[in-house]
Amino acid sequence: KGYCVRENAPVYFTADMDRTCKWFREVLGWYGDIDARNDEGAGVYGCVFDGADDLTAAQQTSFPGIHLFAGEPTKGVAGFILVQGLDALYRRVKDSGWELITEKAPQPWGAMECDVTTPDGCVLRFFEPNA
Repeated sequence: KGYCVRENAPVYFTADMDRTCKWFREVLGWYGDIDARNDEGAGVYGCVFDGADDLTAAQQTSFPGIHLFAGEPTKGVAGFILVQGLDALYRRVKDSGWELITEKAPQPWGAMECDVTTPDGCVLRFFEPNA
């Protein structure tokens, strides 16, 4: 997909884990799994990662994904995510048809960043330091 997550570990609350995993897959190109469900079959815990290998590596190294928990979604910034390949991430989101993304903007602290708003109204802020 042209980009990868370098550092990340936010906790993301969602009222519909299946829909949220689908959104991460279709809009960001991430992989995900719902690890636990309640008696009604609704997801109560899962993870999403930007790479398939991260599903296995997460048990052995630092966590590059997002923990998903059932609950009231956090409004505002839910994650501040360091990526390599911000341009590719931006193009992927735009090409998916998802319109809730800000323009890439330079930051005074030496990075480019953009915000992607999820279907739950959470903001994922992606940034890449200037080379």
